[in-house]
Amino acid sequence: MDARRPAFIRRWWLALAFGAVVLVLLGAKLSLRSLATGEAVIPGIAGAPVIGPAPTPTATPGPLRARLRVQVLDQAGQPVPQAMVEVRDRFSGMAGQQETGPTGEAIVGLKPDSGYIVTARKPGLAPGRIEGLEIAPPAVGPPGPPAQAPAGTPAAGAPFRGQVVQVRLGPGEPGPSTAGARLYVGHNTPRVSLIDASSNLLLKHSESLGQGRVTLLAVARDQSKVFVAWFSAPELLVLNAEDLSVERQVSLGPGGITSLAVNPQNGRLWVATLTADTPDNGLLHELDPAAQEVLRRIPLAQTASNIRFRPDGSILYLPHRAGGTLGFLDPVSGTVLRSARMAQWPTDLAVSSDGRHLYMVNLGSTRLLEVDATTGEETRSMEVGTGSSAVAVHPDGKRLFIVNQSLGLVQALDLDAGQVVDIVPVGRGPQGATLTPDATGLYVANAGSASISLVDLDKKSVRETLALAGAPASLLLVR
Repeated sequence: MDARRPAFIRRWWLALAFGAVVLVLLGAKLSLRSLATGEAVIPGIAGAPVIGPAPTPTATPGPLRARLRVQVLDQAGQPVPQAMVEVRDRFSGMAGQQETGPTGEAIVGLKPDSGYIVTARKPGLAPGRIEGLEIAPPAVGPPGPPAQAPAGTPAAGAPFRGQVVQVRLGPGEPGPSTAGARLYVGHNTPRVSLIDASSNLLLKHSESLGQGRVTLLAVARDQSKVFVAWFSAPELLVLNAEDLSVERQVSLGPGGITSLAVNPQNGRLWVATLTADTPDNGLLHELDPAAQEVLRRIPLAQTASNIRFRPDGSILYLPHRAGGTLGFLDPVSGTVLRSARMAQWPTDLAVSSDGRHLYMVNLGSTRLLEVDATTGEETRSMEVGTGSSAVAVHPDGKRLFIVNQSLGLVQALDLDAGQVVDIVPVGRGPQGATLTPDATGLYVANAGSASISLVDLDKKSVRETLALAGAPASLLLVR
């Protein structure tokens, strides 16, 4: 065997030497980088030395953005400072937001496009709006003369190159039903937001309120406190209604909170919870709103959620998901008067303004149920399609509005005809809804779009879209 090795080398030495030379040359080729670009001659080879001077990096220009100056004026033509200016694209996406300065002006950078909507708001004044605004590309090359502001506007000061528009705010004449109205927003994140319902301006975000979804809201009858909790939370949070600071935490045991409701007759807060030992059973806690102390605990055979009071406070409705029933509780005696079996457990329910009917929707059902608010008997069943997450009854008793979470729209149902007559697209994943103070609009919380759609009920279209960080899910209007 040893004798064969020298013979093999003598026979193949030329081929082996040629292969070694090829490998050396190929390695040298792969290690070279381009003199012009500094990139490897063959891509993918890391650590190759650069032949020649280091390349000079060239910045890739981004998309050009044009500047828009928005001048906000009142009816007399005077500048309005501290007004909030929002610019949205034609798809209602937020393109820019800025507060006006002392001169009543705000500057927003926008990409060139058409169909922009500019809205200016300030508490105490009617909002102003410009639709269909086209933003032209910024001028390229030698600078031209600065854009001139429209006649009659305040002096601009420094030269400004861009487009200039004016938005005029109307006189602040809110009616008695809208003055001082507030909209509280519960999120699928642990916080609450406060919106001025007369101007639709965001006033405040609360601090983080725990670790769950703050979707359970109720307000004290004197409107000084807001009661909040996330589903299955062990304690109730009492917030200051103005600044959303936590004033108190009320422990209700380890069972977990499922619903909140305030008795309109005496202002007492009722809280439904699970029981720790038997999850199928539940508890009702009646609390003194002033001291936030538990006055009574009423055991329930089944857990209750989405509890609601009749407008006169005479009955507390207790939907039971496990048994598919609806309980009627007398809040004075604390006894369940009757229990009615439901064709579907309500994802949401609403009581008519006259207190005669209940309207129930279910996320997985295609039917809306009308139920007698006294006896619990089903009086009608109406086709609305699957995906219904919320329902709101108009005070006129002729219309109700259904939020479809799956399709991202609001359905208007004519109660006399018993059928859907209009459909209005809103944001993604809408969950909660409530009427505006004057009942001409409907606020819809779009959890998937981080926004609130304000639907104009007369025009049957979205009047405004309010951008909110987070995931708005539940709404509570306080007049």
